[in-house]
Amino acid sequence: MDRAILISIFSFAFGILVSSFFFVPPVVGAFLVFIAAGILAGEKVWSGKIEKQVLFVALVLISFSFGSLRYAIKDFYEPIVPASDGVVASEPEQRDNATRFVFESDNGEKVLVSTGIYSSVQYGDRVKLRSNFTIPEPFDGFDYPAYLSKDDIYFVANFAKVEIISSGHGNPVKSALFKLKRSFTGRIKETFSEPYASLLAGLIVAGRDAMPKDILEEFRRAGIIHIVVLSGYNITIIADFLRRVFEKAFLSAGILRPRLASTVSIVGILLFVIMTGAQATVVRAGLMVLAVIAAKMLGRKYSAPRALILAGFVMLLENPKVLVFDPSFQLSFLATLALIYVVPVVEKYLKFITEIWDLRITIATTIGTQLTVLPLLIYSMGNFSLVSLPANVLVLLIIPYTMFLGFAAALLSYVSAFLALPLAYLAHLLLVWILFVSNFLGNMPFASVAVPHVSAWIIAFAYACLLFSIMYFKRRKTGGMVNAFRHTET
Repeated sequence: MDRAILISIFSFAFGILVSSFFFVPPVVGAFLVFIAAGILAGEKVWSGKIEKQVLFVALVLISFSFGSLRYAIKDFYEPIVPASDGVVASEPEQRDNATRFVFESDNGEKVLVSTGIYSSVQYGDRVKLRSNFTIPEPFDGFDYPAYLSKDDIYFVANFAKVEIISSGHGNPVKSALFKLKRSFTGRIKETFSEPYASLLAGLIVAGRDAMPKDILEEFRRAGIIHIVVLSGYNITIIADFLRRVFEKAFLSAGILRPRLASTVSIVGILLFVIMTGAQATVVRAGLMVLAVIAAKMLGRKYSAPRALILAGFVMLLENPKVLVFDPSFQLSFLATLALIYVVPVVEKYLKFITEIWDLRITIATTIGTQLTVLPLLIYSMGNFSLVSLPANVLVLLIIPYTMFLGFAAALLSYVSAFLALPLAYLAHLLLVWILFVSNFLGNMPFASVAVPHVSAWIIAFAYACLLFSIMYFKRRKTGGMVNAFRHTET
């Protein structure tokens, strides 16, 4: 039964993958379902039973068809020129000397709007746009229209003039979350000086939008830009850190309850998602990681890999375009797979590193996740950092501590700025170290190398080699099945 479910999920995902690159007419999908049903009926009538091989073929055809049909439903679109009146449907972000937000017009069309950097527009404002609505175009080999279409955005409005008519028309829950985020970011900037305040805000709630351009460029060259991009990669690292810290804390207190540690980890991730404003990409990544933690809590009947696959299936069912066009989904899935399969193999070769303060598993986690996401990062970013591995080892070790101390200091500042000082000072020292590493390594002449556009087939081959290596080490039992989440069943 489990094998049949896995076959169905992978075939469903493959149908979405094919449809993301090639148009599969819905009639073809319906025809394949009809063929599969005919094969099953014919086998039942002819042999009196259905052989496993026949059932396998039928499941593949049906699931592939449903995947292609689900993508066709999501991709179906009839263009309508957006109305000039509507509501701001996302939190405005300051990028590249402009303020960007998603505008939902009165006729239902969504538009990605760019306006002046000092615009006072806020989520939920009812506005009137004065701009030309254009269809986005690909650039530098990047399928920008497809990337926007995953969020049902098919128009852009550049250099728009925005007239605010009224406020308070957004979702009240999202409005409250964004207000909480702005308040928390303000507390960070009151507690820390620049550029440390921007870095901490970028780590916790604001992403790279809070970071100055020169520092962002150093982060890119050093290969650590992902720490200020709110995606699945850093959420996965945070989840693993929280689980291990609380397990150690409960063990020291004489409370040996792994489920309690996992529960606290789940609460921590939920708080993190809320503090970021519960943006769609962060929610997807959070769900991906929470599924694996929940699998650990539920015991031997469940496993982290199956929970991860199930979470991925639910996300694809909700929005099939995230499979190919959402880097957050891809990074979170790969980083979590790395924690399950790659990190144990790496850890086996790091026996010479002490286990004090979980140093060995932390370094193994850093190296394992970096190796796993590296091909995708090269494909999506177009450059390769030669100092990425040492930079990540030097930085990622302290990122969770920096976020925890900075979060606690900002939280305490609501009560008393004096009480927040000790934690703020410790967080400041860690922030200084992060900026020092990025500045020193990022400014080396050979830090970053531009990579010509890499074919998707080469990336697929790289991951095939990684998969083969994992299977090889698994058979040799070098990696075992003790993973970063210490799940009990594979």
